[in-house]
Amino acid sequence: MQRYLYRGVNPALHEATAGKLIPKATGVPFKRSTNWGDFKWGDGTTWGESEVNAVIQHQRDSGKYHTSGVSTTPSLENAKRYATYDGKYKSGYVYKIDANLLGKYRVSSYSVAAHATSPVIPGDEEVILVGEDFGALPSEIVVEVLEVESHNLPMRGDAEAAR
Repeated sequence: MQRYLYRGVNPALHEATAGKLIPKATGVPFKRSTNWGDFKWGDGTTWGESEVNAVIQHQRDSGKYHTSGVSTTPSLENAKRYATYDGKYKSGYVYKIDANLLGKYRVSSYSVAAHATSPVIPGDEEVILVGEDFGALPSEIVVEVLEVESHNLPMRGDAEAAR
C-alpha cells in the first residue's frame, strides 16, 4: 500500500461531519451477506456473510450497500475529482491519510483489487478503511486536510453533468 491515501468530500459533507471521516453505516460490523441477484458470477463474492462481500458491494454502490467502511484512493487527483464532483461544487476537501498510522490506531484496510475480480473504477485503486469500533475513523490518521478548487470537468460516465 502507498504511504498516503486520500478521501475527497464535498463542502456539505465536510460540514455535516465536522471534518470527521464517518462511514454511512456506523456500529455495524464490516460484513455483508449476498442475496440472489446481488452478485455477478465470478466477481469474487462469497456465499454467506463476509468481509469480502462488504468490500465488493461497497465499491459497487456504496449508496445502495451501506457499510462501516470509508472509501479512499492513493490518487490525489482522483480524490480532488470526488471532492468537487468535477465541477458540481466550486470547491471541496481532501483528507490526506497516513497509511503508516493505520495499525497504530487499529484501522483495517481492504484493497478492492485484492477482493473484486473487476473493480467498478479500477483507476481509483480504492482502499476501504474500517475503524475498530465500526464508527468514525480516528482523526489521528489524517495528517492534512486540503481545500481544493473545482476542475470543472464532468465525472466520467455522467452524461447529464457534461451538458
